[in-house]
Amino acid sequence: MQPRPQFQEVMHLARHQVPALLLFSLLTNLLLLASTVYMLQIYDRVLSSGSIDTLLWLTLAVIGAIAVYGLLEHARRMMLGHISQWLDDQLSVPVIERAMEARLAGSNLETGLKDVGDLRGFIAGDGILTFLDAPWTPVFLAFMWFLHPALGVVGLAGAVLLFCAALANDFLTRRKGQDAAAGLRRSQAAVGQFIDGAETLRSLGMSEPALRRWEQNQQSLIDIQTRILQRTTIIGSLSRSLRLALQVAVLGLGAYLVLRRELTPGSMIAASILLSRALAPIERSIGAWRSLVSARTARRNLMKLFAETRSMQTVGVSLPRPQGRLKLENLHYCAPGTSQALLNAIGFGVEPGQTCGVIGPSGSGKTTLCRLIVGTLRPSLGHVRLDGAEVWNWPAEELGQHIGYLPQQVELFPGTIAENIARLRDVDSEAVIAAAQLAGIHEMILRLPSGYRTEVGPHGARISRGQRQRIALARALFGDPPLIVLDEPNTGLDGEGEVALFNVLQQLKERGRTVVIISHQTNLLRTADHIALIRDGSLSMFGTRDEVLGALAGQSRHIPVPAAIRDKIAANAPANRKAGE
Repeated sequence: MQPRPQFQEVMHLARHQVPALLLFSLLTNLLLLASTVYMLQIYDRVLSSGSIDTLLWLTLAVIGAIAVYGLLEHARRMMLGHISQWLDDQLSVPVIERAMEARLAGSNLETGLKDVGDLRGFIAGDGILTFLDAPWTPVFLAFMWFLHPALGVVGLAGAVLLFCAALANDFLTRRKGQDAAAGLRRSQAAVGQFIDGAETLRSLGMSEPALRRWEQNQQSLIDIQTRILQRTTIIGSLSRSLRLALQVAVLGLGAYLVLRRELTPGSMIAASILLSRALAPIERSIGAWRSLVSARTARRNLMKLFAETRSMQTVGVSLPRPQGRLKLENLHYCAPGTSQALLNAIGFGVEPGQTCGVIGPSGSGKTTLCRLIVGTLRPSLGHVRLDGAEVWNWPAEELGQHIGYLPQQVELFPGTIAENIARLRDVDSEAVIAAAQLAGIHEMILRLPSGYRTEVGPHGARISRGQRQRIALARALFGDPPLIVLDEPNTGLDGEGEVALFNVLQQLKERGRTVVIISHQTNLLRTADHIALIRDGSLSMFGTRDEVLGALAGQSRHIPVPAAIRDKIAANAPANRKAGE
């Protein structure tokens, strides 16, 4: 897959269409003058001369001009529609990628497809047409000035008043509009969480208080939006009234000038039409301002998202399939946006065919260590190397094929069991069945009503937590990866599932695969060659299984760690910490 362009590149390419849009806008607005010229000629030429031929040809010419105007207007709208669709195609997938990257990095950015939709809606809607037509307002005002300076002054004064109304509308609604939009996004996200957690809410009697809190928050957001709408409506009504009053003023002034023989009747009617054309974009901009503000906010959010995250698609040299040699060097990790160290100076290695158990109290950093190993988090300092190559710099698509990962919180995605095991790629039946058989769930899947075609995910078939855990284990084993990382793999498993899991660990060792397993239960560590004890984010012990478990069994508050264990920790510590720091 070719790397997709950055947001700035996409917007730069879209701006290449601006000259053509401006040209079409110029032509359409000039052709709008056809009706003005027609009225001018009818009143000043045809009615006075009584020429039927002049009336006929003048009418045909104006009808032709209006037909060309319709074609150009259609072309302009089609261009904007194609640009909006192209932007959606170019930005949707990268935005999802960057949002995933931001979530993994612990960012609080709320940017998503809603921003792409706001940007697309502004470009495809009437809002952008208003602002494309606005630059031609001075042309109509200049034409009025050409008819008579007094008419030009009235038109200019009206344009200034309407523009001030548009600015007032922006000043009174921008901040509250942005806050309301952000609140609505959070409210929509909360609804999704309530639906996903319906079982918990219902069983604990939390549905009513949860919905009541959501309703209160939603009502406050609706109140804000109502106040914004009221202000916009008031300003819009005043603007329309002002425009009508200005048209009356122009007609009255024109009639006065006609009586003084300073203006012709045709010019009087033409001035009224020109004023309407001149003020229309400014008046429409008040209604279109909300879409402009939304598009501007979306653009700012997307720029921030792309600036703070990297693309998940990287182009580089394809590395050969690794053997599974894992090496952690002086590994540090701090919580995003803070200097709080979650892991501190972790260093040890695991060779192909070895199993390393990671143990420690809850909150000691074991899951964070797993995420660093599989490349979903980036070390603050130090290195995670797979066969000598930095995991974080490895192309994500390639690295994923070489790593099997069973996270602590199992997620199955919309699709069939076969598609989930195949990691949402094209289903290779042999590889899927091989992974299921290795995980010991082939017969379990066959007993399901639709077998491997059983739908899972948020709205799929209801399967137990243990079944989900074992399907996720098969997904981790898909493709026979050389490195497998299992974070609490026995969660939710019954006795049969734990036996199957132990058999999996045995077979992985026989196949020469590197396994890192996190567990609070020592019975799963029977296949482990080494054990790492993590306490408070630091490597407290590292050694063979018997050495570490024996030390823990005989350890008390007053018994120091055996010298053999201290020597192994020192041997795996970074050789030159100052250089790393």
